[in-house]
Amino acid sequence: MLYSHSQNEGGGSPVINELLSQQLPPKITVQNALHKSLKILQDNSIPEPEESALHLLSHALELSWENGYRQLRELLSLPIQSPTATKNGTSSMQQLSRQCLSQNERDVYISLLERRMQHEPLQYIIGKWDFHFLTGLKIKKPMLCPRPETEELVELVSAEVAKLIRSWKENRKIRILDVGCGTGAIGIAIANKYPNDVQVVALDVLPEAVDLSNENAEQFLYRSAHGNNMVGVKYIYEAILCSATDFTNNGTKSIREHSKKYEMEFDIVVSNPPYIPLQDMIDLSPDVVEYESYEALCGGEDGLNVIRDIVHRLPEWTFSSSSRSKYCWLEVDESHPRLLARWLSPGSDEARRCGVEFVESYRDFCGRDRFVKLRVL
Repeated sequence: MLYSHSQNEGGGSPVINELLSQQLPPKITVQNALHKSLKILQDNSIPEPEESALHLLSHALELSWENGYRQLRELLSLPIQSPTATKNGTSSMQQLSRQCLSQNERDVYISLLERRMQHEPLQYIIGKWDFHFLTGLKIKKPMLCPRPETEELVELVSAEVAKLIRSWKENRKIRILDVGCGTGAIGIAIANKYPNDVQVVALDVLPEAVDLSNENAEQFLYRSAHGNNMVGVKYIYEAILCSATDFTNNGTKSIREHSKKYEMEFDIVVSNPPYIPLQDMIDLSPDVVEYESYEALCGGEDGLNVIRDIVHRLPEWTFSSSSRSKYCWLEVDESHPRLLARWLSPGSDEARRCGVEFVESYRDFCGRDRFVKLRVL
């Protein structure tokens, strides 16, 4: 390995820059730049080297977000073309392979690769990522980068929403609370799938997360919103600055004596909270622990700090005159389903005291216990 991020935190590396400048000389072709940068990333044990090279080169060339990655992936599988070969009768893919990077494109690509070789997450470098059916969701440091397994959580909650829709008789939308929204990925993905049926309220303790979530909501939901403006979007999705602990009407007073600070009556609660146990934080890769928010990752000694807050607030958040069951869906550490099943065992004193019981757990696509369903009593 040429370079370790911990050797040069917070800045670029002259060693990396020199290597990249040598390996990616002026007027290098797109195809050669792709192959050489891929080898550099592989030689330095950078995670997901192929995906990194493809996305970063597409970004430097300003190819379309929808097609650039796929074009370069196809290019990667083609025989290397000579830049002096005739272009007569060649395909657009062959022309792209022989195209030389401009000086500006080369400079940009080298700077992007340099950041990636310092283990900066690809999503932060590019500034956007695809999640569920959201193409180009905006991503900013230090909010967590959306992960594929969280798309599975969206699918589980979406199936729950679909069940409710089939039997829905109330004169209002299905209300969903997303606790710890970050980029807004979970709540916006659900609202994007059911814009006419759900209203999502999202919480986060970081002002920049609330701003980013509302910005992403405006990007993806404005066409479904009444009036095509932010007022309309807020009818479908709104992120607010608040912690799970403070999202309560207990002990609060407003200007009007009998009014409540927050509207509750949520039908579904969903959360991808900080859940990594403290002792496991040291095992995280540099891409994660040195860039993403520590507070959004670590859930305390056993990883359950925020989850406990959520459990204790669930009865208030979901209270209504309806006798219909209310559920909470959580993404958790694989050690948590067993702990939650023991703590909130159906019929137990603790479950009755909390007003919440464990229903079941679900595995992610890697076979790990990753999701939990709770029922509010």
